[in-house]
Amino acid sequence: MKLAITADVHLSKKGKHPERYSALTDILAQLKKDKINTLIIAGDLFDSGYQDYSNFEELCKAYKKIKIHIIPGNHDPSISSKVIVADNINIYTSVAAVEFDGVHFIFVPYMEKTGMGENLAGFESSISRIRWVLIGHGDFFGGLKEHNSYEAGTYMPLYRKDLDRLNPWKVFLGHIHKPSNYKNLYYPGSPCGLDINETGARQYLIFETSSGIVTPRSVNTEVIYFQEKFVIIPGTDEISTLRAKVESSIKSWNLAKKDKGKARIRISAAGYSSDRDAVLNTLREAFTGYTFFKDEEPDISTLSYAGDRRRSAIAEKTTRMIEELEWNFGGDEPELDRVIEAALSVIYSDGAS
Repeated sequence: MKLAITADVHLSKKGKHPERYSALTDILAQLKKDKINTLIIAGDLFDSGYQDYSNFEELCKAYKKIKIHIIPGNHDPSISSKVIVADNINIYTSVAAVEFDGVHFIFVPYMEKTGMGENLAGFESSISRIRWVLIGHGDFFGGLKEHNSYEAGTYMPLYRKDLDRLNPWKVFLGHIHKPSNYKNLYYPGSPCGLDINETGARQYLIFETSSGIVTPRSVNTEVIYFQEKFVIIPGTDEISTLRAKVESSIKSWNLAKKDKGKARIRISAAGYSSDRDAVLNTLREAFTGYTFFKDEEPDISTLSYAGDRRRSAIAEKTTRMIEELEWNFGGDEPELDRVIEAALSVIYSDGAS
């Protein structure tokens, strides 16, 4: 059996954010086409304070053969079967065990001032010797914490010790909007970027209950956000280097030509330059044909002028040395550009000589 998993749709008024409804509709249309009849939504189906569920109910009725299983998240803790009405909807407002194709799923809705592990304690003896799957909503403390303006603070934590103790076959969590996974734990992420900080193509997950295979599938969204920051190192080749970086960034987006019109971009430059005007014009030219988020210009407000040739020579040499380091940039370590920025700030500080 195949079933689909998504989370963090954050529906609000359809007229305000139609792209979020379109993303969920696209998932349901794909499932209907592929005859997949189960969709799990791991919390935050709705945005905070939103209580008009009629548009969502109409959407569910249009795909009535697809059973939709929902847990409340921290943004929609008040949803229940009493307030959302459709025959193909199941909402779990307390911890519940459900079986799909012989596999036991435990749904853990968001609850304040508690952790997922303690809410599973009552099931520990019954799941210790069976293959089971956790559906929850909260923060996994094992390296996947992603800062997001929508989710400040800590919510219903799940710890590595919980996984070691309870030994789930698979774990699917809502709450973190960026798709990610750690071993057998998955965040499907938001099926539609909620703002400019949620970048790149979006996805949902397909889980095969017989094999345990988890496969991401693309969501055909109306808008795709991208955000790029370029660190400029002063020198004779700084503009040609910038052009190469821009080309590499655009290539990394993996954006099909037909989707170029969906892109909404925010571009900035930082560091030090001998010609700030040339940097600005290069960025304008390089991103011609793309739509800037809220019609913003490329931002060079944190790009300083470098008029000291001696310091520029030191900056170039230092940058080469940093790039040659055997350092695991990213993850728990700073990203390469952040290290270079810090080095440049020291070189160009008023106390440097």
